[in-house]
Formats: sequence, C-alpha cells, structure tokens
Amino acid sequence: MPTELTDATTLIDHHCHGVVDEPLDRSRFAALLSEGGGAMHAEIDPADTPLGLAVRAICAPVLDLEPHVSFDTYLARRNTLADADTRLLAASGLGHLLIDTGYRTATIRDPTAMAELGSFRTDEIVRIEAVAESVFAEVGAADFLAAFEHELRYRCQGAVGLKSIVAYRAGFDLDPRRPISLDLRRSLNRWRTGHRLDDPVLLRHCLHVGIEVSADENLPLQLHTGFGDADIELWRSDPTRFTSWLRRAPADARFCFLHCWPYHREAAFLAAVFPSVYFDTGEVNTHGALGYNSILAESMEVAPFGKLLYSSDAFGLSELYLIASTQYRAALARILMGWWRDGRCSPADTVRITHMISSANASRLYGLPAEGSDEQ
Repeated sequence: MPTELTDATTLIDHHCHGVVDEPLDRSRFAALLSEGGGAMHAEIDPADTPLGLAVRAICAPVLDLEPHVSFDTYLARRNTLADADTRLLAASGLGHLLIDTGYRTATIRDPTAMAELGSFRTDEIVRIEAVAESVFAEVGAADFLAAFEHELRYRCQGAVGLKSIVAYRAGFDLDPRRPISLDLRRSLNRWRTGHRLDDPVLLRHCLHVGIEVSADENLPLQLHTGFGDADIELWRSDPTRFTSWLRRAPADARFCFLHCWPYHREAAFLAAVFPSVYFDTGEVNTHGALGYNSILAESMEVAPFGKLLYSSDAFGLSELYLIASTQYRAALARILMGWWRDGRCSPADTVRITHMISSANASRLYGLPAEGSDEQ
C-alpha cells in the first residue's frame, strides 16, 4: 500500500528553479549535473556519479531508451526530442511549483514558461539578496535602505515566500543584533555597483528586513542550508548556528530550512522544538540519490511530520525534477512500509503522513489553494 500511495500522490515542489530552453551539449549538460559546475569536468565523468547513474536509470525510459544506456546515447536522444522537458516533467507527478527567481534568471525559464511545460501551477519565491543587489544598482548607497524595504514589500505582493542565501554569503553565525546606522553607512559606501552583496553588516540588515517583511506579509522565509556549490563554507551553514536569530524573530515569523544535508538531523531537531521552523531534504534527493533512503529516514527520526516538506531544488534540467520525485516517493514508501510491518503505524497513518509531506504541509505553510481548486 505505501508504494501505490506514494506513486499516486501529486507533489508540491516548494523550492525549485526553471529549466533551460535550448539543446545542451555534453559539457553544459554535465555542468548542470554537478554543484562543481564546469570545473569538475577535468576530474570526473558526469556519468560516474550517483546523479549520473540516476539519469541513466530513471530518465532514459521516459525518453524511450533502455535503462543504463550510455551518457552520450542519452544526451543524443534528448536533443532530438522537442518534448523532452514536457515528458520528464509530466512523469514527475507535480501539481505546483514554487520557483526561486533570484538566480541566473536570464538562462532559464521563468514561472510562466514553466507552467506552460506542464499541467501544474507555478508561484514565485523572492530572493532577498537578489532584490538588494538590483535596488543598489538602481539607487546607490544614499537611498538604498528605504528603497530596498519598499521594493521587497512590493515584490511580496506577487509571491508566496521569501528566500535568503545568507548561509552562502556569510554563514549562519552572523551577529543577530540589528546593525547600527553608522556601520550600515560605512558598509554601503564600500559597496560597488555590480558586486554581489557579501558584506556581513549589510547581509544582517537585509535579513532583518526580510524577516520583518515576511512576518508582516504572512509569508514564510526559506533559508539555504547545508549542501551547495564550492562557494559555501559548509560548516557555517549548520542551521543550529541560526538559533539566536530564531529566538529573536517575531512570534509570527516562519522559517523553512532547505536541503540541509549533512545537517538534516540538526534541522529536524529545530523543527521539533521551534514552532516557527520547517525543513526539507531537497537537492540531496538528486545529488545524493544512492543514499537518499537513509537521509529521509534520519530526517523523520524526531521531526513532527507536519514540519517536513518536499522539494527538488531542480535547476536547469527537467531530469532533476523527475529524479527528485522518484527518489522521494521510493524512500518514503520504504520507510512507511517498514513502520507498517513493524506495527508502528496504521494504514491510515501512512496515508496521512504521505499527504502531509507531499503537499499538505506546503499548502498550509504558503497559503496555497487546496488540491483540486481552480483558484489562481
């Protein structure tokens, strides 16, 4: 029963990105399969990774190929099919995508274009640091503080959530106190147009504003945690380092830690003790495909089931949507089947838990239309 249930469940992917809109050569396709990007090509064959195996095993049949065909055979077939993205997304069983629009937007499809590829809804997640950088480029240091908050509130009117990548830029061990005006002015005067936001003082300010705006607008704030590319200092992205921020946040603020591996157990702990905290294990259901069963099981050891969400963090490739959903469904079915066989849950429990993690928790957290509703 758990396998049939998870296979039939429509998913809300609460954190993902658009996919590219052009054929891909081997080099670019491989770069999108690795958080190391193109720099990894000299060291590894992209087929010889957990994710490379998953592409050949899970995605090849959707494109009318035998499982485990060569990487080059798969890519050649992919580039001959005008509907490759549509096929892969349709096989993913998605009902609603919440798309982060703050990263490499010129190279991927936007939410409207993504909706046209599949029979699902799409909504926007606004990235705080991307808004700050665009505002600074427009108004400069003198008017940044007021203009940033105004623009962020404006962008929230068409979005369902906010996101911060402060763990990438400075780590979660930032001073949780609000910066004083003199420090802000000094940092703003050092910032140069065209440079990314990485000053710790300005990041603290923007995060404080983001938390306040998200609470005022009744929107959750996503926080990148753990697994990522070489730009991150992994140890500084442990979500428990954000504890002092959680304690200082407005009572109605809500946070969702994304990805989390190898700190998924730490995120589960925070979700178990802070009413405001939710989390997911997205991205490692693709990049950690061969070990995802244990990752999801460890995430469910202490966390309330109403605090865990599904996501893929898919970027660039429709394959990532399909692999993430396939790995998630299989892992959850295996976990629930074991509990059921051991007498630790009932058939009704498996139905309820599957529904919560797959879609209901996201629907509640982001205020999305109920499944089956025609509301836009």
